[in-house]
Amino acid sequence: MKLRLLLFVVLLATGAWLGQSMMAGSGYVLLSYGSWVVETSIWVGVVLLILLVAGLYLGIQFLMGLLQTEDKLRQWRAERGASKAMRKTVQGLLSLAEGNWKRAQRLLVSGAHGETRLINYLAAARAAQQNGDFDRCDELLAEAALSTKGAELAVGLQQAQLQLDRHQYEQCLATCLRLRKQFPKHQYANKMLLKAYMALEDWQAVVDLLPQLIKQRLIMGKAAAKLELKAYSALMEHIVKGRSAQSKDPIAIMKIWKQIPAQTVEHKDFVSVADGFVRHLIRLNAHKQAESLLRRLLLQNWQSDWVRLYGWVKGQDEQKQLLFAENQLKERPNDSVLLLTLGRLSLRNELWAKAQEYLQASLAIKEDGETRGELGRLYLAQGDSDKALDMLKQGAALRPLPDLPMPA
Repeated sequence: MKLRLLLFVVLLATGAWLGQSMMAGSGYVLLSYGSWVVETSIWVGVVLLILLVAGLYLGIQFLMGLLQTEDKLRQWRAERGASKAMRKTVQGLLSLAEGNWKRAQRLLVSGAHGETRLINYLAAARAAQQNGDFDRCDELLAEAALSTKGAELAVGLQQAQLQLDRHQYEQCLATCLRLRKQFPKHQYANKMLLKAYMALEDWQAVVDLLPQLIKQRLIMGKAAAKLELKAYSALMEHIVKGRSAQSKDPIAIMKIWKQIPAQTVEHKDFVSVADGFVRHLIRLNAHKQAESLLRRLLLQNWQSDWVRLYGWVKGQDEQKQLLFAENQLKERPNDSVLLLTLGRLSLRNELWAKAQEYLQASLAIKEDGETRGELGRLYLAQGDSDKALDMLKQGAALRPLPDLPMPA
């Protein structure tokens, strides 16, 4: 407000000074060129000069505007094209989200313009995949790679995921291995490689890759332990079900077992995995390895199923096996399964009276058909057919019994 007032005062003073000057004397200006002579007052000359300068300025501006029209028209067309491409991209992405695959692919491809081309081609490739057009999907991925410099990783990861979705596991693995070679420390590339190995059930490769994934903190805590247990268990199953010499070699099973990290013991899946290893050893008639493994497991985690299995296996030293179980009884005097196992271990050591006491004590704590079966055949072997028949009658639903020695 003050600036405007000051400007007004200056203009007013200037106008007054000019008016006073014009009244005081007009002066004159004389211009001569050849036979042309122009004479006028100084003030008219000033006005004409100002008009001449203004005219020249406006003329130059007009000429510059004409020269820039073509550039502005080109820029306007480019902006209009980019705006149109953006609208198509948005509509294409909406169609993709709605599941309209053909429309999404058409809009995304036609809207591929400028810096968004990579996004358009990747999204269009997914639309083509969902539409079942795998060849067109691969073509769009190739166009995506060419559209933007440095897009190899993004395109490769998208390609690997799409190959995984269409169950092309070998191709997915090849893509992941290529990405890992180019970007060895990229976390998501390594995670995609893990998915490819798991899809192909290449559990040895999974086991080999796991340490790097854990080091990169891609898999942590319980999730890491769960995956490790799954990998080692699947690797063991693969060996056991195979037809190679390893499938009948308990040493190969134990070699896998020893590779399982110690921290997985606390995971809830550890019990079932360990149970699988023990049962496979028993099927291979590797009782010594099974007994040794069961003893270590029971010291870590007392499980009734493992206690029952301990009575089925025949260790290297049957007396030490019985002594180990009796030491556990001191802390668990009312464990019916442990008493059943002690009865069986006593039978292995041909301690008939002790075996009968343990089996009777187990049956007194908990009714069990398997325990009745053991007592019944012990009574029968001792010649007490009445007790044996009574036991067999009461334990009609008998479970299979291990092959154990009986008194002559």
